[in-house]
Amino acid sequence: MRPEAVSLLRCPRTGGHLRVTDRVVAEGRIVSGALVSESGQSYPIRNGIPDFTDSTALTDHERQTRTEYERVAEGIYDTAVDWQFAAFQEDEHTVREAMVDLLCLTPSARVLEVGSGTGRDSVRLARRLGAEGLLHLQDLSPAMAAVCARRMAREGVSCTLDYSVSSALELPFPDEAFDAVFHFGGFNQFGDLRRGAAELTRVVRRGGRVLIGDEAVAPWLKGSEFDHVVTTNNPLFSADTPLDVLPACARDVTCRWIIGNCFYVIVFDRGDGPPPLDLDLPHQGWRGGTMRSRYYGRLEGVTVDAKALAHEAAAREGLSVHAWLDRVVRDAATAGDRSKP
Repeated sequence: MRPEAVSLLRCPRTGGHLRVTDRVVAEGRIVSGALVSESGQSYPIRNGIPDFTDSTALTDHERQTRTEYERVAEGIYDTAVDWQFAAFQEDEHTVREAMVDLLCLTPSARVLEVGSGTGRDSVRLARRLGAEGLLHLQDLSPAMAAVCARRMAREGVSCTLDYSVSSALELPFPDEAFDAVFHFGGFNQFGDLRRGAAELTRVVRRGGRVLIGDEAVAPWLKGSEFDHVVTTNNPLFSADTPLDVLPACARDVTCRWIIGNCFYVIVFDRGDGPPPLDLDLPHQGWRGGTMRSRYYGRLEGVTVDAKALAHEAAAREGLSVHAWLDRVVRDAATAGDRSKP
C-alpha cells in the first residue's frame, strides 16, 4: 500500500479520515498495520492491502459470496471464465476492450474498478492510463485481490495502482473521488442492487461515467429454448437487467447485451439530481397551466356537468381552463374575507 493512498481513503462506516498505526514498511510501501478512523474503527492492512470488511457487518449474501470467491480465486475462477467465452464462441480480448472503450478514459483519469476479481479487466483499464493516471482495484475477497495484485505486478503498467478489500455497498472513498467506475461481473450478487448502484455512483464526480455489467439473458430471449439451456447450466443468467435500480442522477444511459446476449452492460454519466425541469413554463392551448399546477395543484373532481360548464365559461372569456378555474377558486375562497367590515 502506498503511504500516499491513505489520504484517498475514508472509513466506510462514518466517512471519516483514517490514520495508519503499527505500520511496517518495505520498499517504500506499507505491508502491514492498521487504518484507524476518527471514531475508533480499525481496519487491518495485510500483505499491503487494507481490508475494510468486517464479518459482523457483511450481509448474509455478501458472506456467502465472499466464501465462494475465496474458494475459486486460485485457478478455478479463471478456468470457468475461459470455458464461458469458448462456449459462447466469443473473443475475450475483443469483448473486454470494447467495454473499456465505453468509459472514454484519458491517460490522467482516476478510475475505480469494483469487483476486480483476478484482474482480467484490470490490465486493460491500466493500459489506458498513463503515469499520471490512478487505478484503484477493489474486491470483496482478499484472495481475489491478492491474485489480481500478482497479475498486475507482472504487467508492469505505468499508472499508479492501489488496492482494497471492502463491501461494494460501503466503499471506502469520499464522494466524487473518481472520474470513472467500472464493474463487470458480480453486481447481481450485491444483495441490495439499488444501494449498490447508488454507492458506485456516489464515488464518481459529476460528469463522470459508470459502467455496470453482469449476467442476464436479454429480454427478447426470455422463455426461449436458448434461455432454458443457458439458465439450466447457470441459474445466474435468469436475472433481470436492473435498469430500474439506477439513481435519478443517471444521464445518457445506454444498455447493451454481450457474450451471446447473456450479459448486460449499462453505461451512464453522473448528473446532478433528477433531470432538470421548468415546472413553471406555461402550457399553450385550451387547458393551460404548468407542470407544477397540473401536479401540485390538483383538487377533488367535479361532476361531468360542472366540468363541461367550466370549459364553456373559459372559452367565452377567452381563457384557458386553468386560468379560469384558478380565478374562480381564488374569488370564491376569498369572498368571505371581502364581506367582513
